[in-house]
Amino acid sequence: MSEQPVARAGASAPRPLALPSVYADDTVVQAFADGVGAALAPTEYLLDRLEDVFDPWLSPPDCLPWLVRITGARVEADWDEVRRRTAVALAPWLDARRGTLRALLREAEEIYDWHLSVDDPGGVFTGTEVPPAAAAVTVTLTAGSTQNQSALTARLTRLVEAHCPAHIPFRAVVVGS
Repeated sequence: MSEQPVARAGASAPRPLALPSVYADDTVVQAFADGVGAALAPTEYLLDRLEDVFDPWLSPPDCLPWLVRITGARVEADWDEVRRRTAVALAPWLDARRGTLRALLREAEEIYDWHLSVDDPGGVFTGTEVPPAAAAVTVTLTAGSTQNQSALTARLTRLVEAHCPAHIPFRAVVVGS
């Protein structure tokens, strides 16, 4: 059996298919078997390294969107591969702590390298009481003067929305350094 290029970079060479000895001299059947072996090689490679497919840092880049879906990781369209992999790795921890200040601060730090300031006036509101506007949680990000503050405000708002319980009012504020 001749070695054929594999469709996937880094994948091992196709394994020869076991054929009955009656086909040993049949070049058509051998060529067909070589083609089937080459077609199955990428799948066999993934099955051989299945644990790597589920690891966000070892998974092939084309498996990353699938990992994002199955983990429920929060990603944005313009994120690079490293941020997506970080979000997938962080997803189980965040899911267990969704709605907490710790989760908000950790995602901000690990994904964006932001150090946020959070002002939470606290309080308990029951029944049909609505918290006053002054009771809103204020999340503040100090940005560099060269950064687009409206884009940062939109990104910060999406981050806080993902972590702040729906009934809690909040303000996302970006200030220049």
